[in-house]
Amino acid sequence: MKSSKILLSLVTALAFTFVIVDQSAAQDDPRAQAVEKFNEAQEYAGNREFDNAISTYREALAIAQENDLDDIVERVVQNLPRVGHSRASNAYSTYQGDRNISNVTAALEAFKASKELAEEFGDNQIAQQARGAIPQLYYLRSVHEFRDENYDAALADLETALELNENYAVAYYQKGVVMKAKTPDDFDSFMEWYDKAIEVAERTDDSRTLNNARNGARDELIYRAVNLAEERRFSRAVELLEKVEKYDPESANAHYRLAEIHNERGNWNRALEHARRALDLETGGVTDRAKIYFELGTAYKGQGEVSNACDAFENARYGDFTDPANHELQFELECPGHRPSGRR
Repeated sequence: MKSSKILLSLVTALAFTFVIVDQSAAQDDPRAQAVEKFNEAQEYAGNREFDNAISTYREALAIAQENDLDDIVERVVQNLPRVGHSRASNAYSTYQGDRNISNVTAALEAFKASKELAEEFGDNQIAQQARGAIPQLYYLRSVHEFRDENYDAALADLETALELNENYAVAYYQKGVVMKAKTPDDFDSFMEWYDKAIEVAERTDDSRTLNNARNGARDELIYRAVNLAEERRFSRAVELLEKVEKYDPESANAHYRLAEIHNERGNWNRALEHARRALDLETGGVTDRAKIYFELGTAYKGQGEVSNACDAFENARYGDFTDPANHELQFELECPGHRPSGRR
């Protein structure tokens, strides 16, 4: 995913440029004092003591600015954003090593501080890198909050991520996931965010999020349709299954479920249509296709096409459909030449 490249590029800390400065002047000389502080800050930075480095650089900067030591001012101004960036990168590396909400929060705060330092001292490149990382860290924290079932906190972080980056497709998708967990009965609400994720993912060429959002929407529609069918709310179930086409035009499962419902309602022609389409789309083996052949046989039987029904039920004699298909072949249709088979 494109957005992940920004954070990955920030993991490697910038190298520090150590500057050897003449310290032969007396200690009461402002230049000597500024040089001493500058070199002390450099040592802290090299030892990855970033907080101490930043505060000591600021001391050197104050001395240099008060005494018009422009060369030292320039070096401090150049180094401060780099140290802030390295502190942030180090925090993110810590999070990668131990992915928990405490570490991702620390990384988020470090990148915020890096952005502020870069903006303060005019380093546009580092500021831009931090701006790109911050929405991602809000998103990552929202994932941890979601797993802890802190849905309101997760939604708040996702809102912030989207305010900072309105083209962040995966954040829209995650918002749909959180809304589904928080208010599972509010179907239209979380489907809206799946749709938004698809729209943005298409526009930004985010194929991973696009597939996840489409598959999530498809699976949710089929799941709810099956439950509705069990409650014999067939019209609404069919309505949801027909929407699957929008997300996955090649869903064999959706067509199988439609065949199942139409058979239940005695709509034999429609059942045949969807069973045939399901067989065309099904990529699994004979066991996966058995349930579809069973619906095909049921539709043919309903139309009185005994020969076709017998052929279909013969192909349904696999796995869990072995016994029901044998019953149809032997006792319901009395298919010529049929010999009951054992479970395959």
